Amino acid sequence: MIAMAVMTIGLLALWSLHSASIEASGRAYRLGICTMLAQDGLEDLLTETWISNDSGTCNADYAVMAAFPAAAADGLDDLPGLVDGIVGQRVNSLGSTTASLGPTMFLRTYHVQLVGGATNRVLIRIRVSYIDDSGRRHGVTLATTRLQDRYDPNSCGVLSI
Repeated sequence: MIAMAVMTIGLLALWSLHSASIEASGRAYRLGICTMLAQDGLEDLLTETWISNDSGTCNADYAVMAAFPAAAADGLDDLPGLVDGIVGQRVNSLGSTTASLGPTMFLRTYHVQLVGGATNRVLIRIRVSYIDDSGRRHGVTLATTRLQDRYDPNSCGVLSI
């Protein structure tokens, strides 16, 4: 009888450990997808012409922004720029808005600002986040810099970054 009680307690502990392991594995999988989506979005943003002074010849949607916004308590608040174009537009693990290809649970946002006092370099940040079943936000943020005169696909001249 005592052996059965000890074995039952041990099996319950193993069951609890197993469910925690499955949950951690799912969280790691979703954060991996966040990283992949952030890399994909960052590559898209690097191909854009960032303007420091909208001369009307470049896409005003891709202008350098104000200072980086203050972070929320979890550090994963949405950034002001929208990679996928529509406020609150969520994508699935393929970066598609088509729900039939998978749950659209990831939100990609970005922020671009001049680096320090420089006028020829921008800092591009992209954040991909999702909200789990308990209402907690998870995600990743990637950042890179780019020089003003290294890419000018729209021939906007010296004002393009």
